[in-house]
Amino acid sequence: MKHKFLSLFIAVVAMTILYSPTFASVTINGIAYELNGKTATVVSGGNYTGTIVIPSSVTYKSVTYSVTSIGNSAFRGCSGLTSVTIPNSVTSIGSWAFYYCSGLTSVTIPNRVISIGNEAFYECSGLTSVTIPNSVTSIGEWAFYGCSGLTSVTIPNSVTSIGHDAFYGCSGLTSVTIPNSVTSIGYGTFWRCSSLTSVTIGNGVTSIGAYAFHGCISLNSIIVESGNTVYDSRNNCNAIIETASNTLIVGCQSTIIPNSVTSIGEGAFYGCSGMTSITIPNSVTSIGDEAFNGCTGLTSIDIPNSVTSIGNEAFYECSGLTSVTIPNSVTSIGTEAFYRCSGLKNVILGSSVKVLEEEAFAYCSSIESITCYSQRPPTVNKDALYGLDYSTIVYVPADYLETYKMHDAWGLYDVRPLGAKTIETTDVNVTPAENTAEVAWPAVSGAATYELVIKDKGGNVICTLIFNSNGQLTQIAFNAPARNNAPQQTQAAGFSFTVTGLEEGTSYDLTITSKDNNGGTLDTKTVSFTTTGEPQGIEDVQGNNVQCTKIIRNGQIFILRGKKVYTVTGQEVR
Repeated sequence: MKHKFLSLFIAVVAMTILYSPTFASVTINGIAYELNGKTATVVSGGNYTGTIVIPSSVTYKSVTYSVTSIGNSAFRGCSGLTSVTIPNSVTSIGSWAFYYCSGLTSVTIPNRVISIGNEAFYECSGLTSVTIPNSVTSIGEWAFYGCSGLTSVTIPNSVTSIGHDAFYGCSGLTSVTIPNSVTSIGYGTFWRCSSLTSVTIGNGVTSIGAYAFHGCISLNSIIVESGNTVYDSRNNCNAIIETASNTLIVGCQSTIIPNSVTSIGEGAFYGCSGMTSITIPNSVTSIGDEAFNGCTGLTSIDIPNSVTSIGNEAFYECSGLTSVTIPNSVTSIGTEAFYRCSGLKNVILGSSVKVLEEEAFAYCSSIESITCYSQRPPTVNKDALYGLDYSTIVYVPADYLETYKMHDAWGLYDVRPLGAKTIETTDVNVTPAENTAEVAWPAVSGAATYELVIKDKGGNVICTLIFNSNGQLTQIAFNAPARNNAPQQTQAAGFSFTVTGLEEGTSYDLTITSKDNNGGTLDTKTVSFTTTGEPQGIEDVQGNNVQCTKIIRNGQIFILRGKKVYTVTGQEVR
């Protein structure tokens, strides 16, 4: 019996502590509060307008309560509210506290506030400046979302985390400095801050969410402070690079991609509409999803032979692009990779391209010609070529003409054999440029085929091209794409063909062998040439240029430094 009385006594005491003295909501001098113990929280109480001054304490039924927080949704939707004074007694501002207070022009956050809740100032478009005090340790998700009038914000050293989309759409912001105290920047934190021109990332940041600076079209200066152990902006590249993986995760219109970068990350240049050109170094092996999505000002792109994959929506709506060459190292082109590239006229697909994923070139309605070097027609997945006119010319290796014509997708277009152009020449001539070489050679009486082989000085075969007597390209085995021309149907005095995708400042040997119908050699000529420009080394993390040579083994790309061989990601091959 004693145990029963004791249990009943404990239950009564617990209920007294839990419920006394608590009030659901009371209105004092026009402001609604929830009273609990000796503290008061400002809560939703109607459509507040004009200027509101929140007191540090309130008295109700002869009891004084300290105002310590602005509760969730306290002033939500009060579009007529223009100014709020928050007392020093307040330590937290709840989620949605000033949600859609579009008329709010000024707010002072006191220096005892520790946290700013999710969507606290969501769509406060009239807000022009905010001073966040040194007491604040976290800025919530969407905290200042859509504050388009906000021109400046100071993030103090006390803040350790900035939630995702915290400053999304703050189109008036011009510069941001992330202090050393911040360790994480959430997904899309500064998404569509279209006036943002400069960003400084502190050395304490160890996590940056995807699309953190997505759509910052005016951005031209990005600095990661020295001492950061996860990210860097080596060589003043105006980009954020993940140091360990050598992945460029954030770029801008003035970015220069260092030779040490091996991949361009997801959404790295998303929405950089002011960027007109970018050089991708030979160290890059992958271009991530949406990497150049919406770069409408981009007029040209040179994808190097080191790239093996092109992600989904990588060049989505790059309407300024007029031509693109996919190197022979690439095997598939991602979903919507070139979707709505409305200015695209000419496309070259390297010999290793096997798949065009869904809508890869959909709505590229200006395409006039596609050159496919693959002997087997690449698979065309759902709507990959949707919107192309059936008059589009598809150039293919001559020996595989009928295979393409019978294909259920490629056969819908004007399929033609590709080949060299005819010229007047009596000798083999090579006209080199930075990444290309135009090869001219004379016709040989009785020749059935012409075999062109280009090797580097290490003896590695770069490409092998075989033409028939009419200059039509019939067989391909090479790692550099070539620039096609209209095929020839009659015997000519000579031929000319341009090989692209070569290395700058690199020496090569070209051998042209003429053969008869039985495969017998009629004539062989060998010439040497050197492409223009400076040879590219690969930079280490500190930005030091390390002289090296790219070599090809069994169709794979490796880096030769001295007597050691490495993969493109820096792993030594034993």
